[in-house]
Amino acid sequence: MLLIFPAIWSILIVLKEEIDIYLILLFAYGSFIMRSAGCIINDIIDRKFDKNVKRTKYRPLASQNLEITDAIILFIIFLSIGLSILLTLNPTCILLGFIAFPLILFYPLMKRYTYFPQLFLAIVFNFSILISWTAAKGIFDNQSLLLYLACIFWTLGYDTIYAYQDKEDDKKIGVKSLAIYLEQNIKFWITLFYLCFIGIFSFLAILNNINFIFFIVLVLFALKILYEFFKIQKLKSKNFIKIFQMNSWYGFFITISLFLNYI
Repeated sequence: MLLIFPAIWSILIVLKEEIDIYLILLFAYGSFIMRSAGCIINDIIDRKFDKNVKRTKYRPLASQNLEITDAIILFIIFLSIGLSILLTLNPTCILLGFIAFPLILFYPLMKRYTYFPQLFLAIVFNFSILISWTAAKGIFDNQSLLLYLACIFWTLGYDTIYAYQDKEDDKKIGVKSLAIYLEQNIKFWITLFYLCFIGIFSFLAILNNINFIFFIVLVLFALKILYEFFKIQKLKSKNFIKIFQMNSWYGFFITISLFLNYI
């Protein structure tokens, strides 16, 4: 859902007069396919790490319940479906898709060499915004970069929260993350990421005359997420996954508020 919603936001912002249901469904399906492909390649590359992390040790490859050859075949199938969807779009979209593809393969390696895998994920994960925006408008638009940048900060926020639940295991096995790098000031940085998301997205919304309900949802739901994060004592709770999952609802209600712009 965290991949699907931003792609839909692009379409809803660009197409101000008529909702293109076909394009929305196409990108929803494409997001599901490519997110699945990304998860598969991540689990293939990380299978040795995953078996040493409490949360991931029962994944099919880490627990050896699935052969790696089967995973590779499934990855190729999903990638082929994703490519077939991409090739139905305009040339600029296709170019953006081919730029994003090798980055998907590199992402699982980042945690081995840098404390910023969440930043790399944010850059790759939100390429769907650029592609869907360009598909909806027919040409590449600089405004799409505003939404892209906003969602980079959103991804930094929720994925750092997600990474925090594995922080201790990651330290033991030598995996790096922003959750470890920013550990001493984690509340400040999570707050900053969400405020940047709100600020940049709000600016884009003003440029496109988005309804007032959107701003209420954008601000209040973010405050709810931050409130839940701040009230965790000593940041050792198992509730990080619940706070992370709240972001899917956040994306859902933002999507609904953008749909209301058509009424």
